[in-house]
Amino acid sequence: MKLRIVTGVLMGTLMSVIMSGFITFVNTGFDAGFVGRWLYAWAVAWVIAVPLAVLVGPIARKWAEALVRA
Repeated sequence: MKLRIVTGVLMGTLMSVIMSGFITFVNTGFDAGFVGRWLYAWAVAWVIAVPLAVLVGPIARKWAEALVRA
């Protein structure tokens, strides 16, 4: 259980910081306010991504295992 939570937190954090950075850049460009917009977008995304990664991660793993066996 501890591994599942730590993995979900790491996965959710990494995915949310990378995705929010790319999407912020694509939508608004890189200027003086970029870092502030990115941090705000990341904070919103992190609150959603981490619980989803913890809850949905095991389901995705089972699906992946089934696909690999097929």
